Amino acid sequence: MATTFENSVRIIRNSRTIEVSKSFDKAASRFGTREYKAMQQVRKDYPDFAIVVKTVRTKADHFKGLTYDFMEKYIASHDDDAKSIMKAFNDLRGKSDEALLFGAEALSYGEIRAWFFKTFPEIEAFQQRRESALAA
Repeated sequence: MATTFENSVRIIRNSRTIEVSKSFDKAASRFGTREYKAMQQVRKDYPDFAIVVKTVRTKADHFKGLTYDFMEKYIASHDDDAKSIMKAFNDLRGKSDEALLFGAEALSYGEIRAWFFKTFPEIEAFQQRRESALAA
């Protein structure tokens, strides 16, 4: 079984880096392996380039059940007297009187969700405390 390194090593000329996968880097750290030899060849071909181990970012969704309805109820119970947070929420959703008047479309769910967490950081902090308790 022949192993290729085409998905494990990437040369990025603009930033003068050589990006390697984590598994390739681990295998290349063992003297004499094919990955070690390939790494030595890459270093020889690009001596001024930095080696960077790429990391795969997994985006854990901690709030899969976070709905617009939940956001609306939470905002209603935590809004100021002028209801400015609810107004902003409705503007983002394209449901305020102004948004309807100007024909503004709703922002994406992801954008509204990010705004919600920025506006109410205690929700994310609570979730992190819960995860810490489970990890302990």
